[in-house]
Amino acid sequence: MFSYAFATEIENDIVDKLKDNCKKIQIVGSLRRGKSSVNDIDIMAIPRLTLTTDDTLFGERVKENLLDLKLSELCLDAYFILEANGNKIKRFFRPVHHITVPIDLYIANEITWWTLLLIRTGSREHNIKLATRAIDLHMHLKSDGSGLLSPDGTLLRINSEEEIFEHLHLTYKPPAERI
Repeated sequence: MFSYAFATEIENDIVDKLKDNCKKIQIVGSLRRGKSSVNDIDIMAIPRLTLTTDDTLFGERVKENLLDLKLSELCLDAYFILEANGNKIKRFFRPVHHITVPIDLYIANEITWWTLLLIRTGSREHNIKLATRAIDLHMHLKSDGSGLLSPDGTLLRINSEEEIFEHLHLTYKPPAERI
């Protein structure tokens, strides 16, 4: 367990190092809920992509993920120790003062941003209540944060966390109240 102050200091440093390589970046999890102690640091980001010419003989135009490039650099510099490198979640350890802090980095896109923000902020119990409410309304709140499906199964376009609560006919709760 880490204190809120310690975890916030680490999180601020990480976000500062990554922000220029992201379209969006946001702290989530228990830190966003303002918990006094946390088990890990959860961050969510949309990577910044750029077009570049690849190194092949034909020099094709390719999209380059600037966030992945920065993460690779930070791992090579031993700022992070990589544990898992998936497309939707990347897990690292951050060595700080002889302590190893677990970091979960969730990868979003413009379509998944708001539902992933809601789900990854938590709490687990709050997410269960929202998912149950969605089922009661013949909807489906995807547990991976990839979206909210209407009763006919179409993915709803979401533009804020508040909209998710509205679709579920619930009063919006700020992160600190999501217990």
